[in-house]
Amino acid sequence: MKPSRRGTTVEKIAEIVLEEQGFKIKERHKRVKIKDVDVAEIDLIAEKNGNLYAIEVKAGRVSVTDLRQAYTNAKLINAKPLIVCRGYSDRAAEETAKELGIKVLELPEYFVFVEPEELMDLVEKALAKILLSLMVVDIEKLSEEDLEVLNAIAYSSHVAEAANRLGVNKRKMRTLLQQLRKKGFVSEPKNYDLLRLQALLALKEYSFRKLLENLRSAKQKTPTP
Repeated sequence: MKPSRRGTTVEKIAEIVLEEQGFKIKERHKRVKIKDVDVAEIDLIAEKNGNLYAIEVKAGRVSVTDLRQAYTNAKLINAKPLIVCRGYSDRAAEETAKELGIKVLELPEYFVFVEPEELMDLVEKALAKILLSLMVVDIEKLSEEDLEVLNAIAYSSHVAEAANRLGVNKRKMRTLLQQLRKKGFVSEPKNYDLLRLQALLALKEYSFRKLLENLRSAKQKTPTP
């Protein structure tokens, strides 16, 4: 059976962890046969200090059933059983590992395993949420001063540069940012990139609306033949 992309990703991470601990990977996806009949598949075969290990890799926590399978597969090739996983599913699994002499290597908690499609879905949702939060400004309520401030923000890489473009001090700049916040803009300096993006979007929308107004006005002034 061909491993899933998720399984493949977890195995690659497991290999890195194993190699850091002195294991040498000898074989991957080893098919175990008895009288030419496939009876099992072992994720990884590795060697350390002259000992051969049959290694099972699990993305989640290991259960008693997983441990029994790892133990049986290792016996079939006369190797030591080892499981790489996120820990034990319960106390029974932990005690079973001790009783059967199965080495369990726990992966760090900061490893997160997701399918590429799952990751893309999370990114798209997060991006949509951010964009929606940036487009809540009522363009019609913006004053000429607001537009001038937004223009400075949009084309500056940080707050101090924007203040310099406007010719104002830090205190005045904070006041201007607070005024924008009341109209739906981000105001915290640490979120300057979001504020800058929001300013660019607002200016683009404002320019687009002005263009439409000019087109309507020109159309109305055009004499009908």
